[in-house]
Amino acid sequence: MCRPHPTQKGNVIVFLDTEGIDAPEKVEIQDDTWIFIIATLLCNVLVYNTKGVFDASQISKFRFLKLIQSNVTVVRSGSEDDSFLDFFFPNFVLVLRDLRFKSDTSADELLEKRLVYETGKSDSVKVYNEPRRLIKRYFKKRKCIAIPIPCTRPEQLESMPDSKIEPDFLQRLNDLHQYLCHSSPKKLKSGKPVNGRMLKTMIISYMKSVKENTAPCLADAMKLMADEENQFAVRKASECYQEEMMKRISKHMPDEKELERYHNECMDIAVNKLKELVVVNDSDIFNRKAAECFKSHLERFKSIVEKDSIERCRIFLKPFDKKIQQKIREKKYAHSHGYSEYFEDINTLADEFTKHERNLGSKARSALQEYMDAKVKEEQLVYEMVKDKIGAESERQLDRLSPGSLVMPMKFEDVTKEEHSGEKKALESFKMIEMDGLVNIGSQILENLEMKFLEIEKAKAELSEDDTYYKQLVAEYDDLKNIYEQAKFPQGPQIPKPIPKPKPIMPGKGEQANAPKGKETPKCPIL
Repeated sequence: MCRPHPTQKGNVIVFLDTEGIDAPEKVEIQDDTWIFIIATLLCNVLVYNTKGVFDASQISKFRFLKLIQSNVTVVRSGSEDDSFLDFFFPNFVLVLRDLRFKSDTSADELLEKRLVYETGKSDSVKVYNEPRRLIKRYFKKRKCIAIPIPCTRPEQLESMPDSKIEPDFLQRLNDLHQYLCHSSPKKLKSGKPVNGRMLKTMIISYMKSVKENTAPCLADAMKLMADEENQFAVRKASECYQEEMMKRISKHMPDEKELERYHNECMDIAVNKLKELVVVNDSDIFNRKAAECFKSHLERFKSIVEKDSIERCRIFLKPFDKKIQQKIREKKYAHSHGYSEYFEDINTLADEFTKHERNLGSKARSALQEYMDAKVKEEQLVYEMVKDKIGAESERQLDRLSPGSLVMPMKFEDVTKEEHSGEKKALESFKMIEMDGLVNIGSQILENLEMKFLEIEKAKAELSEDDTYYKQLVAEYDDLKNIYEQAKFPQGPQIPKPIPKPKPIMPGKGEQANAPKGKETPKCPIL
């Protein structure tokens, strides 16, 4: 029977009732031994009740205690220390029922008088002393309570109100109740009280031995119990760590350094919980198991923090990116300064992101880098949009696409004052985008120069050098060349090579007569 402990809050008191020892109708006396051993090993107070006085016949029944050593082993092999049993044997309470006890001597003193040895070396003396020696040997703490008859008609006791019961009976019953309630719980050798999980494991271990008809081994039972209890301790410490981490993360999502600080704080709390619950940990194996659990949980929390950081970055970037996408759809970048305007919008986004980086978590930089990497195709789309618009307008508008209007100052402030590869990659991505754009614009100007040069070559054969249209072509050629040279566009493999400079026409034998008078090779500057 299990009941909440009447005086110890949070504890449960367990009552285990067994049949009596040396019952006259019993055939197998060994059953008495097993019942007594199992009850003794499990309880912290063994209550032995009998009617009348505790006379010699009652005391002689305890002679079977000599079987304890042969029926209980401390270890499976090696030397055994009988004193180890002291940690497992309970307090002994002798209850003498239906006894009219009127004496100046207390019941405890009466019990001790009954256990006094006789002197002598005869066999009869040894037989007399043996049960008394065994009781004293295995039950270090002893108490006796004499309870009188409750009423003159015991058959009516169940329905009888307390007012009709003998006051002395109620007093002695209350004494027994108080003694049991104030007794210390069953403890291990380490001093740790036995709880429900331990009791279950001990019962299973002892009963397995009884079924196999082997002596219960206390060391085996303790090891099994300790292993299961320590595994429970690791689980509770692990749960404690997770709960403490969740408390902190729910209040503030940390960066990598803050997460490490959270980890150390929570681990300290969890380790204290482990120390509180662990039973026997001589090899420190369960401390290592707990450390492995904490490490595994840390990786999981890192993943949670990173996912949260990425999601916050995505939410932060979304409204800025939405405006850029809308401008692309509405072709608002389709003008001579559109390419520069696009980079200004990107730079504004990056500046705002930098201002809020501290609140965006540990993956802020890599999230921005991924965002920038995804803009390469978009940048090409904007460039084509600007290029198409410029091609439809006068070529004079090309001077508006100078490097000065395309320079995008990327200010990605390092909030931790440390170097981060994410920042360098972001800057490099921006530079590559800007470089690709400049190369494309330079290629366009070179194409125009080629076309202009071919047009000059064609006009050279048909017009005189003084012709107004011819002079206009040469002037336009010079303007485009100046734009290219002043801009200092980076040259890459995609830039077409300029056409070779034409040789001056030198009239030969057959050519001099046919050459137009007054015409010379135009002095066109060639790249």
